[in-house]
Amino acid sequence: MGYIKTFWTDFKGLFRQEFKAVFKDSGVIVIFFIAGLGYPLLYNMIYANGNLEDVPVVVVDQADCVESRRFVREVDATREVRISGYCATMQEAEQLMRDRQCHGILYFPSDFGKKIALNQQSTVGIYCDMGSFFYYKNLMTAANLVMLEEMSQISPTVKPMSFEENNPYNRSNAFNFFFITAALMLVIQQTMFYGMGMLAGTRREEKQPLIQGASGRVVFGRGAVYWLVYMMIGMYIVYLIPMLFDIPMVSDFWTTMVFLGIYVTACVFFSMAYSTFVRHRETPIVALLFLTLPELFLTGFSWPQACFPKFWDMFSYLFPSTFGTRAYINLAGAGASLESIAPMLRILLIQTAVYFAISMVATKIEHFDSAESHRKLAFKWSGRKNTHE
Repeated sequence: MGYIKTFWTDFKGLFRQEFKAVFKDSGVIVIFFIAGLGYPLLYNMIYANGNLEDVPVVVVDQADCVESRRFVREVDATREVRISGYCATMQEAEQLMRDRQCHGILYFPSDFGKKIALNQQSTVGIYCDMGSFFYYKNLMTAANLVMLEEMSQISPTVKPMSFEENNPYNRSNAFNFFFITAALMLVIQQTMFYGMGMLAGTRREEKQPLIQGASGRVVFGRGAVYWLVYMMIGMYIVYLIPMLFDIPMVSDFWTTMVFLGIYVTACVFFSMAYSTFVRHRETPIVALLFLTLPELFLTGFSWPQACFPKFWDMFSYLFPSTFGTRAYINLAGAGASLESIAPMLRILLIQTAVYFAISMVATKIEHFDSAESHRKLAFKWSGRKNTHE
């Protein structure tokens, strides 16, 4: 009982000290609350129009056959593309693209109809304005869908593989839903790390006295402040932001809360462990420029994890955002259960244990170094005093 009472007393004192340090530092307040609350709003406002429709495309139809005309009509009927005109030559079409009057070209070679009539493989040329990846995505999507639909009519002697389009979680293929679910989890980790790193750098620059106490109490006392702050920010991110911007969130409340608690805990100890290496206040801002984009792409939101080079796949295991983002995408978009995301939660728990141990050791070493430096300084001044006497 005596130990528990002492632990609780020290914990409360350490919690109050760290809480005051957070809210006295204007830079940390900007990172935690202006950036932490503002970035999700900013991202959603920028990508509010997540769909690009009716991309203007011109046709160069040198085949001028029934099959090519049917193909063009079907492409024009898709949501992604609008046939804005016809050109006699590719040079004329390319000039229209350079003048920004169209963003794609659909080209049918002169032997298109002949090859189809002979049951031979024919081709359709697609040329895109790569000023935006959306232009390429829309034209490729429209052409591929029409190609699959038209195969049974173009090649009646061969029955193509049957297919059924089923996209239950992002029916409109909206970019905001695709990107925002990844960015939101990264906001939690990054702003926490930068704010905590700024505080750690300030302490070391100003040589502030260390918070005294056993390492476990220091780590828990400090960590509780950030956990409490970011659980509130996390609930704002996973509940209020989707509600404001009509982002699908099909997971149930308690499943999401369990995930959020584990993810925020992993981020707390990750930030605490790495902040022990921060010696200057501005260091985390430099890290922001270097790490944010790699961490975002390592989540696998835009490139499958199976295609990662081995080094980058292993490197991704350093960051809670890697597995927190993957778990959140499954929760938000597919309504996954805890059992479904259990492998990712296990890795987050392992990261929590490892980074907690690193934080404990680093805190103990820092206290030892501080005590040793104070002892040497006291001995030095004592020697000077004896010399003067």
